[in-house]
Amino acid sequence: MDFDGPDPDAYGRVTNPERFQIVVDAAETLIDEMVGRFDVEKTHGASGDDFPDWNEAAVATVRLTPNAGAPLVFMITDFPGVVIRFGRWRREAFPSCGCDACDEQPTEVIKQMLDLVESVVVGQLEEELTRRRLRSTLSGPWGSSSRETPLRPGEWRTLGRPGIYRWPPWPAS
Repeated sequence: MDFDGPDPDAYGRVTNPERFQIVVDAAETLIDEMVGRFDVEKTHGASGDDFPDWNEAAVATVRLTPNAGAPLVFMITDFPGVVIRFGRWRREAFPSCGCDACDEQPTEVIKQMLDLVESVVVGQLEEELTRRRLRSTLSGPWGSSSRETPLRPGEWRTLGRPGIYRWPPWPAS
């Protein structure tokens, strides 16, 4: 056992980013499957509009907007990787880092991505905006995760109307 942790040089170093191409392939397959299963509109997005604070290059952006339920926006990055924005405010990256120190395994990254999307599609996402914080909770077979972000004074005005958003399940096609 290595109790000292990874080599400090391993942070920020990615020796084989191509191993994450299967994550991109899985996301593309997932998008096609969801379009076939659900009453959802698929459109091509723009990374600058859909991910305005993301600084890395994007290859493609795809929006899935259901007639009911939380929207999903997939951004394929040239890393290769996938960033998913879901609901109104939350996003996750797959892989979350990709560096040698984190040593994320592509098959586990795909499982995490599929679990997240499934949880959103079955209506397990709740978001809450107040004048002081932004909170989101996502539940699934893996458990539950919550995020809470404190807001600067007045910042809530740029995010939308305060309230609780309980996203319903996506309707089948």
